[in-house]
Amino acid sequence: MDVVLYVLVLAGSGLVIGALARLGLPGRDPMSLFQTMLVGVAGSLIAGLITYYLFDREATPGILLSVLCALVIVFAVRKIRERQLGGAATPAAQPSGFGGGSGMQVRFMPGCLITSLLFSVVLTVLLNLLLRAF
Repeated sequence: MDVVLYVLVLAGSGLVIGALARLGLPGRDPMSLFQTMLVGVAGSLIAGLITYYLFDREATPGILLSVLCALVIVFAVRKIRERQLGGAATPAAQPSGFGGGSGMQVRFMPGCLITSLLFSVVLTVLLNLLLRAF
């Protein structure tokens, strides 16, 4: 009975983390609930491995790092699907900008996401090393 409960909790947390990761990226992600759950579970697994090897072996990854790892997986899945479909999405599928079509558009820049992710990882490692020093 414990194994069944563990699998159900794992599936539920994977669904929540995968949904948060999908909400973190603007645009359409044609994924089923099962695929969203798998992305969340994979993000949690990767976050756990990062925490295990970079930080303390008994620390837990936390929901933020799990969502960030799942967000990277969602971004990779989106890019792979774009290549399979033969290019970027059509302009009609793009969300309109703020201001009701006044010409100003909000665009997603993956370079900013990658840079902010790297900065957050570096700052987290430095903060962890600083806290262990005292």
